[in-house]
Amino acid sequence: MGMDGGLKLVGNAAAPAQGRGTAARTSLEDAFNGYRLFFGRQPASVEEITAATGCTLGEFLGLYLMRKEFLNGVVANLTGTAVLPHIVLAPAPDEALRHWALDRLPLSAAARERLATSRSWRFWLLTILRDDGFRAGLPAGVGDWLAGCGLEGRLAALELAPTRRLIGELSHSGAGTVSGWCANASDFSERIVLELTLGGRFIGAACCDRFVPGLGERIGSGGEHGFSFDIPTAHADLAARGAMLRVCDAQSKAPFGSDLYVKSNLPAALDELGQMLAAIQSVKETLASLERQLPHALRNISPPLSAYGSLKAQGLLACHRPPAGQAIPAAAADVTVNLILWPHPVDGGALAPAPLRRMLASLAAQSHGRWMVTVLDDDDGGDSDGGGLGDEARALLRPLEDAGRLVVAAPAALPRLLAGHPALAAAGGHLLVGRAGILRPDALAAFLGALEPGTAGRAAVAYSDHDVAIAGRGGKAAQLLPVFKPDFDPVMLLAYDYLGPIAMVAADALLKAFAVADGVPPSGMHDLMLRLADCAASGGIRHIASVLYGLEQAVDLRDPAGLPRLLAGEPAAVEAWAGRRGLELRARRAPLVSEDGEAGQTLVEACDIEFPAADLPPVSIIVPTRNSPVLLRNCLDSLLRTRQAYGGPLQILVIDHENEDPDSVGLIAAMRAQRGVDVMPYRGPFNWALMNNLAAAQASGEVLVFLNDDAMAADPRWLARAVATLRLPEVGVVGARLLYGDGSIQHAGVVTSQEQGAVHEAIGVRGDEGGYLGRNLVLRSAAAVTGACLITHRAVFEEVGGFDAGWPVNWNDITYCLAARKAGRRVVYDPAVCLYHHESKTRGYLFGQAAHDVHQNDLNRLRADWSEYLEDPFHNPAFNRIALPFVRMTL
Repeated sequence: MGMDGGLKLVGNAAAPAQGRGTAARTSLEDAFNGYRLFFGRQPASVEEITAATGCTLGEFLGLYLMRKEFLNGVVANLTGTAVLPHIVLAPAPDEALRHWALDRLPLSAAARERLATSRSWRFWLLTILRDDGFRAGLPAGVGDWLAGCGLEGRLAALELAPTRRLIGELSHSGAGTVSGWCANASDFSERIVLELTLGGRFIGAACCDRFVPGLGERIGSGGEHGFSFDIPTAHADLAARGAMLRVCDAQSKAPFGSDLYVKSNLPAALDELGQMLAAIQSVKETLASLERQLPHALRNISPPLSAYGSLKAQGLLACHRPPAGQAIPAAAADVTVNLILWPHPVDGGALAPAPLRRMLASLAAQSHGRWMVTVLDDDDGGDSDGGGLGDEARALLRPLEDAGRLVVAAPAALPRLLAGHPALAAAGGHLLVGRAGILRPDALAAFLGALEPGTAGRAAVAYSDHDVAIAGRGGKAAQLLPVFKPDFDPVMLLAYDYLGPIAMVAADALLKAFAVADGVPPSGMHDLMLRLADCAASGGIRHIASVLYGLEQAVDLRDPAGLPRLLAGEPAAVEAWAGRRGLELRARRAPLVSEDGEAGQTLVEACDIEFPAADLPPVSIIVPTRNSPVLLRNCLDSLLRTRQAYGGPLQILVIDHENEDPDSVGLIAAMRAQRGVDVMPYRGPFNWALMNNLAAAQASGEVLVFLNDDAMAADPRWLARAVATLRLPEVGVVGARLLYGDGSIQHAGVVTSQEQGAVHEAIGVRGDEGGYLGRNLVLRSAAAVTGACLITHRAVFEEVGGFDAGWPVNWNDITYCLAARKAGRRVVYDPAVCLYHHESKTRGYLFGQAAHDVHQNDLNRLRADWSEYLEDPFHNPAFNRIALPFVRMTL
């Protein structure tokens, strides 16, 4: 008998392997295993067993696949996020079932190899049902029925991810209970089993199948991934002395999270016991169990990025529809759009013949038909001679020249032409083209609608999302990769030109862009966009959240530089920008590789910025702590190394929140006496906002750093980098890239929304993984950053009134960032400021209805107080907001 109660009938001969005996009649063993695999249950009656025995294999499979229970129950759950009925039977398929499936089912060799990589019910069912060998082994009538009922189409769009990627959180209450959650981010239907050892001694296992309120919204699943494990009394001796607790994945035996230091605390244990008894008696536990059964249909409306090409072909994505509420103003309906083709020094850019031909064809299909073309050519000797153009490009442009719709000029002559050429001076907008692409039929109209020429509210620049067609390789069809962009972010623009390579610009803004460099032409599109950002007024650069054009790109996977390149920056352009601002910095090109699931690897060539040593202001680092001596020692040791490396005045201020543990009390006293660490006592209930406000009032620094005691610096130079980033224009808050102990990301900025409130970006991703468009490793703005490591000007802190003490535990850091943005300051995520953070080690994780009520009340209050600032301007609306950020699209 397997772990889920499945039978292995000894009296029956083993079924022959596929290809050697598929015509053999089915046995009792086949019947029981078929119900387990396809329905997730045991047979309910003798009639069900009889119907499945003595059949041919084709009749046997048709019995299961053509049942309404399979289509409306199992398949519906496969295409949604509801838990499969199989999970009730067992957390994962057992070894006996695996052998049966490999021996009996008509599977291809590839499917057999894939089944060996996973123990997930969802992965198994998808692999089998989508296997060509399995479908070929079905009777014709069954295959026709499956095609007619739409099953193949429903399964084809689903993501199949064999690689397990565990994410989660752990905490120890101090009273002998270890709790948290763990999920496979590649397959949320899998229920993870964890093994726990204390001081090297195995103490038990826990299945992660408890419902955690609010977790589903955080990670995009049903939320049933929690666990709570009470350390058995047989091991109380270890807990009393203090020992390291290790948690491992039962399947791979790999450690999950960092080791926890466990030391029993009798008062805390008695207090927690009382809370548990009260919770057991609460009627709300019944309501929580009912909530656990509610299905979440997130995946039905939230496809992965790898499905972008097929969904675009079917017209199912909102990002391919005309922008809502952006009609061309009446004053602009008859204006001419001037396309400025900007050559690229390496591959010709907008003048490369093949893409130029495709773009000219798309221009002919525009709904706004009034347009002309200006070609910038460094080799040009006048305003109309195309001497520097290649023969093929010249031939493509000749019909426009004959029709009087073409101007050719040197880049340096563009300002004079914009002011003096009759056609160019009358143009309502100039579409800058750094690389030729295929324009959507309404692209010119959409750009004009956003630019609003001829109106009082006209913009300086309008840019849109786009996609890139990667040339097919190895006989595969071309892939389509979307480039979904944030609203205008001048900090992210330092990394790469994400506004281009096609954007519409007003004539006066273009003239100012030349004037800021004394008429010297921009070196390229990145230089031009940085100049435009300097010239544009607040709100003058507008983002059109719609895919208005597509590019094509060849790749060469034999060379890392030949990966699909989505965005690129120019270091010289960034250094020129800094020079205009009176800033000192050095920029270099840093290729960032991102793993995009089935889409493979992509590359962005971002500008990595280094700040030379400068005068460093006084800094105060504020660290609250309570009864966590091991964590606090690691934190303070790293801060002492930071103080040596910083080079400026640095105060370390510990908030002593009623520390009673002898080790904690002794450590704090020794740090004060021997290492010059300042200490501020705090008495009263836990209120993170209030205690940090009180400490900030006593702190001496011009820059305030709020740091959790479970954080530890990875590099002592992090503080000098954070202070330098804080000096960038308009920046008021800087957040760090925080890593778990295993090196995976715990925080890469915070995404805010009305739906979820606040969610960490890139949680659980490898620390060196670039993420979507390299976001994890790129200096950029964020809606908010975590208070686990938050750096801010004292002047900004005092201007907004510090942290809101009305938020004692959660989201006080979020409301501070929202207040800073409301005051006109920018919140920035800097990946070069990198620390380790053992989240939830100091404060436990709540379960049950009470925690759900707290979360929902906090979310409702956040919506009421900060509704205007909750919609994250840097999270593109093409992404689903009830999922992991920048992972799944919305329809």
